[in-house]
Amino acid sequence: MIRQADQSSLRSFHTNDPFYTRILSLYESYGGGYDFVGFWVQETDGKFTAAISRFEDKFSLYLTDTSDLEEISAFLRFQGAGAVMAARGFSLDLRAERVIKGQVLRYIGEQYNSKLELYSPEIKPFYELLQSCASEIFLVPEYMTFLSDVTHRRNLGKCTLLGTDIDGTLVSGLMTVSETSSAVILGAVATHPDFRRRGLSRELVRTLASQLNAQGREAYVFSASEANTRFYQHSGFAICAEFAELLGSLS
Repeated sequence: MIRQADQSSLRSFHTNDPFYTRILSLYESYGGGYDFVGFWVQETDGKFTAAISRFEDKFSLYLTDTSDLEEISAFLRFQGAGAVMAARGFSLDLRAERVIKGQVLRYIGEQYNSKLELYSPEIKPFYELLQSCASEIFLVPEYMTFLSDVTHRRNLGKCTLLGTDIDGTLVSGLMTVSETSSAVILGAVATHPDFRRRGLSRELVRTLASQLNAQGREAYVFSASEANTRFYQHSGFAICAEFAELLGSLS
């Protein structure tokens, strides 16, 4: 049975799993008080077997070996899901227009302290940096949406921005996209095209990931390209899982 989640049911899984981290961080950021988010758990024979979150029409799944995938597939079709992300290896009965596959990596590197002067930048210059790196694969949301979401999560301690300047201009930056007390997912790593091949992004990634490990928190990243996966592997990360994101009008 799938039912709406509350704080007790959603926290009952006790795991640092990266897919669960996405769901729990969203819940801790927005709870159930907004129309654009939703949270559910699946319960089978008195045991919670899956967790589901929705942000607009994008769904994240935390699945287990005992999840009822048929019920979850029917639920997602009924909800009109436009995107679904889950660990690969689970056979959902969904037909997608497009499927993105990739790796989840976890930081296993040593403690690292950057020689660069790093700081927490303001949101607008960080957004402008992201815009300078926009491409068909690296899409940047509309500014007001980005500003509202990052400001909200940053005020709650659920989003971290880290950057470095050259001559007073932010040239490389990194942000977290999901944070809980035990795990963090990194994302939106960007270096201005004029300042690449200097190791700036690697410095940011290694510094933040090692700081998180020192706090007792796992540091994860989702990668959908071989080039990005190699970058993270060279920055102290190792592949720990694989994901699939189903896109389009799912049926």
